[in-house]
Amino acid sequence: MKKATFLFISLLLLACLATTAWWMMPRPGADTEVLTVAQSLYLAGHYAEAAQIYEQLAAQGVQDSGLFYNLGNAYYQLGDVAQALVSYERAAQLDPRDPDVRANLALARSQVAGAPPAGGDGPLASLANLTAGWLTLNETALLALGAWFLLALLLLVGRMARPGRSQKLLRAAAGLALLFLLFTGVSLAGRLYVAQTRPGGVAAVPVVAALSEAVDGS
Repeated sequence: MKKATFLFISLLLLACLATTAWWMMPRPGADTEVLTVAQSLYLAGHYAEAAQIYEQLAAQGVQDSGLFYNLGNAYYQLGDVAQALVSYERAAQLDPRDPDVRANLALARSQVAGAPPAGGDGPLASLANLTAGWLTLNETALLALGAWFLLALLLLVGRMARPGRSQKLLRAAAGLALLFLLFTGVSLAGRLYVAQTRPGGVAAVPVVAALSEAVDGS
């Protein structure tokens, strides 16, 4: 029994470490020289050319919140608020805690007719708001995985512990871990639902009014 328990815990640790290692793997980064050129074009008022460069980098698989933030700014200056909203939402998915991204996202959403709420439509989509404002999708998934691992570990140790106070404490800790697992799991399900149903945000919504103010670039 002890050997099987040790093997099970070891497998859980390996799975947790493998997932963490995958999450920390470097993703394709944007060429700084290309970004400098795009930013120079943006500052010179050549918003269409700057947006084209940002789109090319995005098509190459670059996942960077600053890239999508700048792309959103370029579309905003061109008067395409719907496309700006799409870019700001992609930036927010990568860095939901960035205040500039959140401010411009709220501004663009307020100017797009029929734009869905931040978490999407429906009860499951609304659950995405539980973590979307301060955690990325990957961070939410890691928290859910960590909660699942902690719960399994506490249950296994609790079964091996002798009856008494320590076993009661372990069961109480397992109950808290279960609640945290439910919270992160439901939030993760909501985030995945939104990602599947609205992978690019709202791309085909009419613009309410012409733009009169510039959005700060980064």
